[in-house]
Amino acid sequence: MTGTTLVLTRASAQAEDMRQLLGGAGVRLIDLPLQRIGPAPDPLRLRAALAALPQTDLALPVSPTAVAAVFAALPGPWPAHCAIGVVGAGSLRAVRRALQAQPPDVPWPRLIAPDAHDDQSGESDSEALWHALQLAFPGGGVAAFPWAGRKVSIFRGGPGREFLVRKLEQAGAKVKIVDAYSRLAPEYDAQTAAQLRAALAGSSWWLLASTEAIGNLLHLLEAAGCSNAVLQPQGALAIHPRIAQAAGDAGFGRVELTAASPAAVLATLQRLAGAGG
Repeated sequence: MTGTTLVLTRASAQAEDMRQLLGGAGVRLIDLPLQRIGPAPDPLRLRAALAALPQTDLALPVSPTAVAAVFAALPGPWPAHCAIGVVGAGSLRAVRRALQAQPPDVPWPRLIAPDAHDDQSGESDSEALWHALQLAFPGGGVAAFPWAGRKVSIFRGGPGREFLVRKLEQAGAKVKIVDAYSRLAPEYDAQTAAQLRAALAGSSWWLLASTEAIGNLLHLLEAAGCSNAVLQPQGALAIHPRIAQAAGDAGFGRVELTAASPAAVLATLQRLAGAGG
C-alpha cells in the first residue's frame, strides 16, 4: 500500500498490533499519541477490587490497556471463579498473554468474547459483548438472563460508554466500576510538536478511537498556533459514529467509519485506496 499514510493516535503500547500488521502491509505510519496512560487515580480502590475478585462473578477490562493495568496490579494468580469478558480482539489477546504468564498449574477462568465475525457486524464492541454474554449463560433472552445478584467489576480508565453498565444492572447484576488507569492529555513539547508537524505535512488518514483524543488534538493545534483549518486536507478513520461526528465537527475534510481491529483498519484503507481515497 505504497502512498497510504496512517496517523496512529493511541498510546504507543496500545498500537503495537496495529503497527505490526499495517507496517507489514506497506502502510506508512506516523505516531502522534493523543492520550497518555497514567496510574490509577485511586490505587486503594483498585487494590480492593482486585482483592475481591475471588468473590466476583465477572470482570470486564474494557481495553488492552485496562488488561495490562489490572494484571500488573494483581496480587496473585487470577481466580478461576471470576470469568473475564472482553470487548475486542486486542483485549482478548492481552488477557490470553497475561494468563499464559501465570504458573502452568493455575486453572484459567472462563473467557467470554464476541465471535470474530461480530467485528464486521455493525455492532459496537460493547453491544457485541452483551450479545456474547447472553449466549454464554443458560437462560437465553434478556428477561431470563441469570445475573440477578451476581457481582461484576468493570475496569476502565475514566468515563466511557455506559451501555454494558446499564444492561447488566437492568439484568440484576451488582456492578462496580473501577478506574485501573488514567487517560492524560499529551504535553506539548518538542517531540509532540515534531510529531504534529509530520502528521500534518501531507494528506493522511488519522485513526481516531475516542472523542477525547479529538479534543486533545484541538488543544495541541492551539498550542502550536494553528487553526483547525489545517485538518481540512486530512482524513479521519473513526471507530464509532459519535467519533465520526466529532471528527467532522473538528474540521477533518473526510471522515470514514471503520471497525477497530488492525485487520479491519487495513481492509478499510485498502478499500479507500482502491476507490482513489
